[in-house]
Amino acid sequence: MIHAILSFITMIFLFTLASMIIRARPESSENRFMAMMLFVEGLKTIVAWYAIYPFGPEILPLVQYWRAIYYTLAFLSILMYLSLSSFYPVKFLSFMTKDKIKENLYWALPVIAIVVMTSLIVSSGGIYETFNGSQHVSCQEAGGDAVVTPSTGAEQYEAVCLDDPGTIPYEYVVVEQSGLGKLLLFAPTLAAFAALAFMRSAQKGLEHDGDGEESGNKATEARALAIGFGGKAFFQGLMVFFMVFITIKFGTFNTVDLITVGVNADLKFFFYGLYGFLFSVLFAGMFEGIMFTYAILKNEVLGIDERLRKTFSATIFATLGAVLLLVATELMENLTGFGTLGGIIIGLPLIVLRKPIYATINGFSSRLMPESFTKAEESYIEAYSMVMDDGILTENERKLLSLQAKNLGLNAARVEYLEEWYNSTQDVTEEE
Repeated sequence: MIHAILSFITMIFLFTLASMIIRARPESSENRFMAMMLFVEGLKTIVAWYAIYPFGPEILPLVQYWRAIYYTLAFLSILMYLSLSSFYPVKFLSFMTKDKIKENLYWALPVIAIVVMTSLIVSSGGIYETFNGSQHVSCQEAGGDAVVTPSTGAEQYEAVCLDDPGTIPYEYVVVEQSGLGKLLLFAPTLAAFAALAFMRSAQKGLEHDGDGEESGNKATEARALAIGFGGKAFFQGLMVFFMVFITIKFGTFNTVDLITVGVNADLKFFFYGLYGFLFSVLFAGMFEGIMFTYAILKNEVLGIDERLRKTFSATIFATLGAVLLLVATELMENLTGFGTLGGIIIGLPLIVLRKPIYATINGFSSRLMPESFTKAEESYIEAYSMVMDDGILTENERKLLSLQAKNLGLNAARVEYLEEWYNSTQDVTEEE
């Protein structure tokens, strides 16, 4: 339930970023494409939405339809990762940069994904034959037999409820996985490695072969996208490797084996890996969403880089704190029976050391997303630097700067930030 709740929050966050991108330049094929990518990533995060509430067996048909949608989205995301070469040219994929291809990717790729997945499902005979079925489990008595309801066409399983009376009653839905389903679940992570290589190649090409401000901006965008894919590849790739290790050590598991979690002691390791992967999808989704938005909007939306850095820092701090609190509470609960002690042990240092921890995270986020200004902001900085040559800002100069800011569409808060940034850079220069 915790994962499902956080997945909806992540989806809303990514949808918000996608809307910002498309509203900035709705006529731009690049903005349309990137907005579509974040929209798809957002929908993918709610892969296990049905865990948000203990639904009854009536939810099984919806779960089956959702699986067809999810796997279509997974295939679509692979196509989109590889198609980024249309906007950030890779030498051996130069044909992708043609205008006719770039301008139609945002709708053509979804159509291709839908056609391919529909063809697979129809040729296989249905959703169950393609991805396998779903099971609803209901337990009303500790240690008793569970009531297992399969989806249409699925195998009937038998299961035993957990022995601990404190867990009763409970209900949940669990899905079976076919070979194709497993492949589509993890393949986007592998595609992220390919996209990372593409963006690094594009960045180097733009830096060495490009000429002018536009090439420099595109190189910076490619760098940000590479960092976004790098985060995705690292977090999700680590969990995929962990699951491969578990499979080698304990044998092949299927998610439907959750039904026997109280019987098979080794099964818990598989679900550590599976939910580790699912949680990594949420964090990686937020990370790549922030980096992709920074790449596209850093020179378009006033102050977007600053706001994204603050969001990133707050997300890191909150995630780190939540994970540490959860781990410490569980450890203390198992060791002493007093879980609150773990929260106190972790919570107090986080409160006391909040500022230095936040400063460290801010420094890291600044390296990931360097300061970037729009043309309007650059014009104001240039005007401010001219009047500050003598180190004195007169009343008339302030009036002229205020007029300049008004003409450029800069509000007071942004003007104050720009002036502070300029002054800080001058201080650093003087110290050096």
